[in-house]
Amino acid sequence: PLCASALVAIFAANRVALPFFDSTLAAEDLGGIPALGFSAEALWPVMKVMEPIQLETDALPQVLTLRHLLKLVTERDGEVFPIIRPLDWTATKHQALLVGCMTRRQALRLLKACDPHGETPRREIDLMNVEFQAPSDETIPPYVDGNPLRISPEHTVKDAYLLMKMSEQGVIYVTNRGVLIGSITLGTLLCREL
Repeated sequence: PLCASALVAIFAANRVALPFFDSTLAAEDLGGIPALGFSAEALWPVMKVMEPIQLETDALPQVLTLRHLLKLVTERDGEVFPIIRPLDWTATKHQALLVGCMTRRQALRLLKACDPHGETPRREIDLMNVEFQAPSDETIPPYVDGNPLRISPEHTVKDAYLLMKMSEQGVIYVTNRGVLIGSITLGTLLCREL
């Protein structure tokens, strides 16, 4: 009961007064993320704490077959996947634009919606199709987030933390002029010794 009431109080305080609540926790030296906003490490550039993204293994291409999507989502770690488009369709795969993201659950729902009986695994789809971002049936939640949170390499860890906290999302992508470089997750901020 005490833990539940403490969690409710933390949730309510975050909703009501973010800066006051964070400064109170930091003053109590309770550690964790709230202390980031008030330490020297909070001024580090996000590049220092981000996880680099390997495009071939960590991201989903914008255009792919249903079979390829199933393979990528079932074989890869992580719960959120960036969706990328090469800078030039004929160029190297070392740089790509971040165009969206989707969770593992969204990907599996999309597979079921596009091919409920597994009869067309070679069907090619464009993940950034408007119908996947805003289905015409308003009762169906989107399959793809066409506007993931992003931050530039010049921003600080504090900026990333505040953006993540205010948006209530667990991942922010680091991009340089739209080109995907890496990601910062809530877990990254919690696990690093900042």
